[in-house]
Amino acid sequence: MGIAKFLKSGKIFLNNIENKIEIVDKPSSLPYKNISPQEWGQVYEKFVGQHFEDEGYNVKYNGLELGLLDKGIDLIAENESCINFIQCKFSKNKIGKSKIDWILYKASNKLYQKYKTSEKKLIFTLIVNNIETNFSNKVPKKFKLVFTPSSKIEYPWLQYFLDHNHLQNKVKLEFREIQMINDYSQQRTEL
Repeated sequence: MGIAKFLKSGKIFLNNIENKIEIVDKPSSLPYKNISPQEWGQVYEKFVGQHFEDEGYNVKYNGLELGLLDKGIDLIAENESCINFIQCKFSKNKIGKSKIDWILYKASNKLYQKYKTSEKKLIFTLIVNNIETNFSNKVPKKFKLVFTPSSKIEYPWLQYFLDHNHLQNKVKLEFREIQMINDYSQQRTEL
């Protein structure tokens, strides 16, 4: 069974004692050691989707259904008042200007199409597992933003992402850190 099919088969539980992912209410599991670094991104998408379901959203797992054809939208979480388009990043790589520009560019067409027809509030959320791992707090040379001192945050490239709220008012951009605690990071260094 492929990782996407496994993740779509039910609600997941990270069993860090036995180092495996289990499907709740089913006798199905997948050892951490059998999950590639790329597949951990899909596990993270499922984990984040379940987090939004717990908050009362109906979640469409766009990334698990469409793979690389998801157009930059991993999850679509909807409730009575809003539609939240979500891009999940589960990586030890820093997110900089070019990555943020790519994230926004990839998602923009899908967001624009929905904006034309939706009466609900639209949100595009970038979600990472660990803000300190994914964003540098060093200010790059020639870095200019329109943030006011009261809205300034510690991570310049995260500021750059959120600064796009000042450039448009159709879709609200948000950022969240949702940590998926598991032994993957320790396991990865041992491989």
